[in-house]
Amino acid sequence: MLGASAAPARGDGSGITVINVAPQFSGLSIRTEDGLNYIDVVVSDYNSWSDIFRVRVEVLDSLQAAVADVVFQAYPDNVTLTRQPRFTEPVGSYLVWTLSQATVNSQPVTVEERTEMRVTFVLSPVKGAWVSVTATDLGGLEAFAEVQYSAGFFGGLPQIPAFFVAAFALAAAAVIVRLRIRRDRRGE
Repeated sequence: MLGASAAPARGDGSGITVINVAPQFSGLSIRTEDGLNYIDVVVSDYNSWSDIFRVRVEVLDSLQAAVADVVFQAYPDNVTLTRQPRFTEPVGSYLVWTLSQATVNSQPVTVEERTEMRVTFVLSPVKGAWVSVTATDLGGLEAFAEVQYSAGFFGGLPQIPAFFVAAFALAAAAVIVRLRIRRDRRGE
């Protein structure tokens, strides 16, 4: 394998540490259910899921500014290897804490079960144009993905240009006036 070298076995018993191999996304899905936005991130690390340090999701506006920023962090820092998983929310207040979760297979058999972590971020409606996802391993290597979405995806009513609203209102008014004129001519 290019760019990888073996290091001594990890102290947590998870196996051989391979350096210079960044985590990668095995899956990314975004769905709306019951008025909430579910962002499911499946990230894998060649070493094991225990090497995944942080998964961060940012909802960005059309100018790429963070509207919401939610983070799952497995360890307090990348030196203390005692797992203390927690969610934080540096920007906004959209995270539904009771539904958000990170899951791993505690008795892995397959390669996927040894390497993958699923983090589900559940957000209340928040308007945004982009979703940015970053996964970082204990060595500081990162996987990054950014997906564009329409402004209406993360809540709120669909955006309708003012021109169409005005044109519809004008057409409706013309129809109502015409019906009244016709009714008045018939003497009703």
